[in-house]
Amino acid sequence: MIKEVNHVCGKLNETLGISVPLPNPGRKTLKTASMCNFVAGAGLVAASVVFSSKWCAVLGGISIVSSIVLRQESGGGKDE
Repeated sequence: MIKEVNHVCGKLNETLGISVPLPNPGRKTLKTASMCNFVAGAGLVAASVVFSSKWCAVLGGISIVSSIVLRQESGGGKDE
């Protein structure tokens, strides 16, 4: 998905006549970001239980879903 987004942004850059370098993170970077998102999400879900905060639970859930998406993007969860 990152490659597709970078491709579309590259075409937009060409159309607008600007040059903005886009990052292309490697597999290790994506896995590290995935782990960080998972830890933060788990912490927020745990905090939501302790403090009875619905917002912490929602943000924690979103962070965990983001972690799963990043892990899939890195190739860690599927055969390529």
